[in-house]
Amino acid sequence: MRALLCHCRNYRSEVKRLSNTPAGIQPEKVKEKILEAQDAVVVLLTVEAGDRIEEFIPRLAEDIQIMAKDTAHNTLVLFPFGHLSNKLADSDTTLKALDLLEESLKDFNPKRAHFGSDKKLLLDIFGHKGNVRYREYN
Repeated sequence: MRALLCHCRNYRSEVKRLSNTPAGIQPEKVKEKILEAQDAVVVLLTVEAGDRIEEFIPRLAEDIQIMAKDTAHNTLVLFPFGHLSNKLADSDTTLKALDLLEESLKDFNPKRAHFGSDKKLLLDIFGHKGNVRYREYN
């Protein structure tokens, strides 16, 4: 599992169309076409085939909470982002990981971007030390 955590001044994503790649992807139902947040920690998450998500999700949730504390911002956005690996988990595993992460961070009331779509994306990242953090769990 890989994650890129970004402290963003502004975040915006807009679903443009459902994706048909990688082969076998099963997009979830679109609940919100547009998602916006300000002063947020945005988590771009890639779940890989073979990931032990029950083990990795608590570690990721802890790293997210540390960043939220370090930046003094409790707004969180969870963004499925398959672009950090070329060995992606199947749709069911990725959705389960997102659900577990969302549940682990429920005190923050995280927003979740759509899984399984091509999206227009705006990341307006603050320019301070620790504004972007890469994490890899294996």
